[in-house]
Amino acid sequence: MRLLTKLTSFVLFILCAFHAEAQIQTPGYRAELGGIVKSGTQKPFWLMSNQGGRYHPDNSSLFGGIYIGSEVERQNDFFEPAEDTVRKLQVDYGIEAFNRYNGDYDLRLQQYYTDVSWWYFNLHAGARRETFGNQHNPLSSGSLLYSGNARPIPKIAASSDYIPVPFSKGYIEFKGYLSHGWFEKDRYTENPFLHHKNAYVRVGGDFPINAHYGFHHYAMWGGVSPNYGQIPDDLEAYKKIFFSEKGDESSLAPEGDIINALGDHIGSRNFGLDYKGEDISLHLYWQTIFEDNSGKAWRNIRDGLWGVVYENRQKHKPIVKSALYEFLRTTDQSGKYHDIDGENVGGNDNYFNNYLYKSGWTFDSYTIGTPMITSPIMNNKENIRMFNNKVIAHQLGVKGWLLNNLHYRALMTYSINYGTNSSPFEPAKKEYSVLTEFNYKLPEQPDWQFKMKVAADFGDMYGKNFGVFFGVTKKGWKSR
Repeated sequence: MRLLTKLTSFVLFILCAFHAEAQIQTPGYRAELGGIVKSGTQKPFWLMSNQGGRYHPDNSSLFGGIYIGSEVERQNDFFEPAEDTVRKLQVDYGIEAFNRYNGDYDLRLQQYYTDVSWWYFNLHAGARRETFGNQHNPLSSGSLLYSGNARPIPKIAASSDYIPVPFSKGYIEFKGYLSHGWFEKDRYTENPFLHHKNAYVRVGGDFPINAHYGFHHYAMWGGVSPNYGQIPDDLEAYKKIFFSEKGDESSLAPEGDIINALGDHIGSRNFGLDYKGEDISLHLYWQTIFEDNSGKAWRNIRDGLWGVVYENRQKHKPIVKSALYEFLRTTDQSGKYHDIDGENVGGNDNYFNNYLYKSGWTFDSYTIGTPMITSPIMNNKENIRMFNNKVIAHQLGVKGWLLNNLHYRALMTYSINYGTNSSPFEPAKKEYSVLTEFNYKLPEQPDWQFKMKVAADFGDMYGKNFGVFFGVTKKGWKSR
């Protein structure tokens, strides 16, 4: 698409210009080497999920990788972004090569990106590990719509941190995000585009209690369908995608996109309350999900992700730094049926599936959203669609320090899996998935870190699996 190619070139030109003016951050590296030993039908759920699509479910395996860039500390599961700050002109960048051996070598570029930040604003180009939503990432089961479960998607993006509304004295703030991304070719409808925008407002300022609301809109559009050929992807099509409008008969859009909306759209409303005291913090959040007008109209209000997080602010390295409880439900879907006797009743939202984009809300065969909606790669059948998108799940999580140099994290998930409305599991499949993780830094050489994860599954959904992850990482170059 010529317009977006020109837009990409323009953004990259701006990024290069910023490079010329800004002080580029000092590079560092993070090298890792390790393996996963498993027993059972596949690797345990929590050794696979929210790992950026790094590992394949089959067989025991070895892996190695190296990240070179300005954000070495960000490259771990325990990273928590700092609060928004006003910045001078700053350039961050990174490239990560990752190789896994699972019977065959699979060398890939996992990340490659440049980010430019100034004041409250940010420009991005490339593929970078990221999540979206108001969940507590280190312990959460993952954002409903963009959890970090799949391999990073290449994109260009413009965004802001929270900006105070003029004359509000910082008690009302807002931020926004807009991006254009590219899906992979090797999928049912080849090379579609990703559209994502969000907007948040936060109130409370320096009061101990803040509230926020955010709205996310994602769309998969364009591409080449084996049934319909080239899907509209010009400027007029982008406008319709941006405003969720119907396709135009003269544009050769598929019939379903003319009746409903051009492209495959999905969205979420995020609500949150945050309390910050001297000794503790409490965070409550709720994420809704919608894929059509019935969801927008709150017909599926029972579905969503709810969470509460406790954080200890009193001690530097407490035994319990954070604790979480989360509840997920995706079973309502505005009702079981979309049509009854030819009448459209608006049910069967069929999360993450679409008639045109049959590979669904995935990238490289991994679910982009919550991993509780099962990734196709974890299905032993030749099925590229989501075969389990009706789920109820409870999650407990805790993390902290056992010793000054020994960090731990523990997750326990209980899920009831119902399949889909068209292909239900009878009976429903129950599963327990647990993880215990330890990270140890050498006292005299903290750039060396040793990691071990022990995980297991018990139930009918993923079977009975046990696995041990072991790895060693070495950081260097960038001054601490």
